[in-house]
Amino acid sequence: MGNVLAFARPASSLTPVLSVRERVQLYVHLAAVVACLAIVPRLVTQTGGARFPGGGVGPAPAVSATVLANPPPDRTPTGGVLDLAALRGRIVLLDFWATWCGPCNVTSPILDGFAKAHAAEGVTVLGLSQDSEPDDVLRWLERHRVSYVVAHDPGAAAGRAFGVTNLPTLVVIDREGNIRARRVGVTQRAELERLLAAVR
Repeated sequence: MGNVLAFARPASSLTPVLSVRERVQLYVHLAAVVACLAIVPRLVTQTGGARFPGGGVGPAPAVSATVLANPPPDRTPTGGVLDLAALRGRIVLLDFWATWCGPCNVTSPILDGFAKAHAAEGVTVLGLSQDSEPDDVLRWLERHRVSYVVAHDPGAAAGRAFGVTNLPTLVVIDREGNIRARRVGVTQRAELERLLAAVR
C-alpha cells in the first residue's frame, strides 16, 4: 500500500489562522479605537490659543457681553457691558445658547431653578446668547421669565473665544477664573449639582 500523504499549511503562510476567541478580541479592539477617534473632537477644544482637554481645564478667555436682563448686583446695569473678569471670586456657569435652539429652551428652566437655589452661595449663572440680534433675545425674555443673568454676545465673539461649536454649551468657571468643566447639550439638574460640588 502506498504512503498516506498529509498536507499541512506552510509555516510561512501569509494568511494567519485566528481562533474564534482571537477574532472577537480583534473586533473589540477595533471598535474601541473607532469609538475613541469619534470622541476626540469633543474631548479637545481649541479656545483662545489654549487647549482644554477632557473637562476643559484652563484659564477662561477675557470676554465681555451686553447685559439684557437680571444684571449681577453691583457689577453692571442692564444695557451695560459685563466683563467676565468682573465675576472673579464667584463660581460662574456660562451657558452659550440661542432663542432658536430647541435643546437650549429645554435647558433654560433647569438653569433657572439651579440659579435660584444657589444665588446666595456666590454662584452666577450667565446665559450668553449667540443670536445675531439682541431684539430676538428681548422678545424671548418676554415669554420666558428667568432669574439668571442674560447677556448678548455681539458677533458671537465670546463663543469663538471659548471654541463653542454646538449649542447649548455649558462652561463651569471657578472662583479663580479657571475653566473646570464643559458640557455640550442639555445638562440636567443632578449633573449641575455634581459640577458645582466639584468646584466649591
